[in-house]
Amino acid sequence: MRKLKTIFVLLTAAVSANTFAQNFEGVITMTTTNSAMKEDASVTWYLKGDKSRMDIVSKADGHNSEYAVIADEKGMHMVAEGHVTEIPQSLLNVDLATQSLVSEKTGVSMNGYTCTQVVYTDGKNQTIYWLTDGLGIGFDDIPLIMKRNMPQIKTAGFPVRMEKRDAEGKVVMSQDVVSVSAATVNDSKFKRN
Repeated sequence: MRKLKTIFVLLTAAVSANTFAQNFEGVITMTTTNSAMKEDASVTWYLKGDKSRMDIVSKADGHNSEYAVIADEKGMHMVAEGHVTEIPQSLLNVDLATQSLVSEKTGVSMNGYTCTQVVYTDGKNQTIYWLTDGLGIGFDDIPLIMKRNMPQIKTAGFPVRMEKRDAEGKVVMSQDVVSVSAATVNDSKFKRN
């Protein structure tokens, strides 16, 4: 159950349906933090057509785990220690607070890219994105399953950093893109073994 909770937090941090709207094929590496779970994780994300695989190495609250989350036309599954576990759609269907755009600033530098910084709020907490057009991948390339907790952003840019801040302004969750590589991804990456 702990792994499913970690997966849920990770999936909700980045971007409710198992369909994809992506044109990018390649590999994205990211790091994430979640202070509530005392978690630091690294993610290697493979994208190809209607397929997505995230290899996750997580250190959460004194426990280390490695697992993959694979999503495609077969559904969404977690693969860990030789076991394949379906992730029920019900875990991903959560009512979300409406978020409103607070501010937008262009020409901001983040993670080596020129970005537009956008700040959204749900009335209490803030989510901040640094979006760039300099990666060859755009916001529309993110699978819908990953965008479920993101506000609707009218941009072609890709988030190279995301922060969720509580009412006091403390960063409670963050995600940073480390690298993006357009490359051919072998179909074997999406096997559930």
